[in-house]
Amino acid sequence: MLLTDRDTFIPMSTSQSHNSTRIVGIASGKGGVGKTTVAVNLALALCQQGLRVGLLDADLGLANSQILLGVSAPLNVGDVFDGHKSVTDVAIETPHGLLLIPGASGNQSLANITSVQATSLIDQILQSYQDLDVLIIDSAAGLSSANMSFLDTCALRLLVMQDEPASIADAYGLIKLESRKDRLGSLFLVPNRIGSELLGKALFDRMNIVCMKFLEEPVNYLGSILQDELLGRVTRKRETVIADHPGSSAAKNFTLLADALMAQLHCKDVPEVI
Repeated sequence: MLLTDRDTFIPMSTSQSHNSTRIVGIASGKGGVGKTTVAVNLALALCQQGLRVGLLDADLGLANSQILLGVSAPLNVGDVFDGHKSVTDVAIETPHGLLLIPGASGNQSLANITSVQATSLIDQILQSYQDLDVLIIDSAAGLSSANMSFLDTCALRLLVMQDEPASIADAYGLIKLESRKDRLGSLFLVPNRIGSELLGKALFDRMNIVCMKFLEEPVNYLGSILQDELLGRVTRKRETVIADHPGSSAAKNFTLLADALMAQLHCKDVPEVI
């Protein structure tokens, strides 16, 4: 049975205040923009910087982080929500040094989890793995209530988008929701599959002009991921550019993004936990 608001599988705890884990959400307004590829490679790049990193695949209906990482996931968070397993039962220590909490695939009931359930899951992860420096949440695409519940737990949110009309329109929809929650200051745009850094910055500038005009506040820019055919090839081979092609230009691109994220986590007055 799916966990209800009243049936939290671990009590909400004030011990969170002693946890130094930074929670970062990876979001997108629409699917197909490369969000999960960014989440996985960014998490691995942070691992290479010497951080202890966890990756929660919170795309609970169509999870595929384990595929990109080339690992098998016999259990997933669906088993945790059902009450059959704990987070430590389903978590996977990957060969790359990354802790993966795999999401479920094809489980429609998980698409309707509540904010209480999302927060409880994050709380169990933080209590079970108190050595985590960063927890990356790869959220589902779109603006569902379940998706927003996970993003609500994050100190920083990265919005992955492409320079094409549908992606831009849907990204702006998510930006508007973040504005209503008064947290655009912790939202960072990440243009993906962009021809150059200059074009990525130009896309951000266009989005920022719209935000200033209609929302009267700016958004932030973290960095761009450049178009690279290698990314498509390694995905089909169940590889990652960071772990399997560390000398590639794509891997260097994600390393630069990880550096920019670390600077924000260390320099901004970021809440440590949810």
